[in-house]
Amino acid sequence: MGEQFLRRQARSFRHCHDAAFDRMKIPNLISATRQDIMAREFRCDSGDARVAPEADADVVLCRRSDGVDVVVGSRIVGAVASSEIASLRPALDTGCGMLRARVSSRSAITPSFVVRLQVNP
Repeated sequence: MGEQFLRRQARSFRHCHDAAFDRMKIPNLISATRQDIMAREFRCDSGDARVAPEADADVVLCRRSDGVDVVVGSRIVGAVASSEIASLRPALDTGCGMLRARVSSRSAITPSFVVRLQVNP
């Protein structure tokens, strides 16, 4: 009689443990979180710190023959760093030579800033 009692207790324990564990499966935890968005950032240089755009400003990256300009409105405010241009060229080819971006940070010391490509229109 004691063995049957222990088996019944062990069975109910396993069932409760498994049910609680099933409610916390990894796919459920991942689907409950926000979607991951990966965005590429590019370092840009401005000739003058006074014309460098502020953080969160919308800019356009325009391809030219030897580089990529950063444009706000109708003013060229900087250029993408030469070391970053090779990784940006495929996206520019897809975007017909122009891409929308947003300034994610601006240096307080040097006339440089970082832009992040915008994925959503």
